[in-house]
Amino acid sequence: MKRIHWIVLGVGLALLTGCAPEYRAYTLGSVPLPSDTRVVRAVYFKMDAPRLQNPDLSAFTIRCDDPKVMVELVGWKEGKAKRPHQKRLFSILFAWDHSSSLMNTDPERRRFPAGKQLISDLPNDARLGLVNFASLGFSYADYDSRAPMGSSKQPLLNALDYLSRSGFSSHGTPLWNTLCNAIPQFLANEPDDRERWVILFTDGQNDVPDFVHSHTHQEALQVAQAHRVKLIFVLLGNRETISDYDEVRQTLEYMANATGGRVIAVEQARDLREAFGEVLDILEYAPCYNLHLRVRKAGGFRRGERLTLRIQATGGNERAVTIRME
Repeated sequence: MKRIHWIVLGVGLALLTGCAPEYRAYTLGSVPLPSDTRVVRAVYFKMDAPRLQNPDLSAFTIRCDDPKVMVELVGWKEGKAKRPHQKRLFSILFAWDHSSSLMNTDPERRRFPAGKQLISDLPNDARLGLVNFASLGFSYADYDSRAPMGSSKQPLLNALDYLSRSGFSSHGTPLWNTLCNAIPQFLANEPDDRERWVILFTDGQNDVPDFVHSHTHQEALQVAQAHRVKLIFVLLGNRETISDYDEVRQTLEYMANATGGRVIAVEQARDLREAFGEVLDILEYAPCYNLHLRVRKAGGFRRGERLTLRIQATGGNERAVTIRME
């Protein structure tokens, strides 16, 4: 467990389906507190307020269901916490950039063994699919379907082997069209008990031929949210290889945060194996704000008493956490 250098330590995150996460409060540390006060830790996921950037303390509103309890936010730190599920089943679509720019950004094709290692490490009961974008055909298409949703690992491994031996697409990098069209095709009908993910690898920004209508990133985000899809972007590049790199990364981070995903950015192809390795960690943990709270109740708290706190950030969703007093 990560040690936090604050007055107390909150432990015992129990993420229960349909229930608020529970924390325990202790009065550890050298700084004395009044007998009616405890300091506790709670988590607020970034996906609940994706537009929030470097918030100050006033961005968070926190109240207790017990009107006798006063709550004060004394600080926060960025971190990650386990996603709120017990039994987790995955439906994952891989969207694989196969544009000609990869001849320069990844000439040794390191992306293929890195991607194959990730696929091999996924849970065996995951339902998988894979597309490459844009199409390798003579005529334009947003993507080619290489492995239908519901595939086991082997068809995806075979598809990457095929792509590693193939030439490149000459039709650009249709990021938004691929998401807008592939998500409904591959993930819309997946069972409700499965988490839906897209893992998109790219080395560039959205680019389609002049004669092709391009969806916007907002439209792609709306499609993902409508179908409960979390987005992970593995971005290869830097300001030299991507002309609008800062804007591209900011857009991808906004979309990832809004869906509960993440951007993994690397500048060199030699770092792709590590980048794809981080995806497994993302599937289990989500970015969050670790909130450090001071709670006070006249007369003090009973041992084992539970408090329900309602936490909301500016422009975000309200979430409940349960605090168990020790």
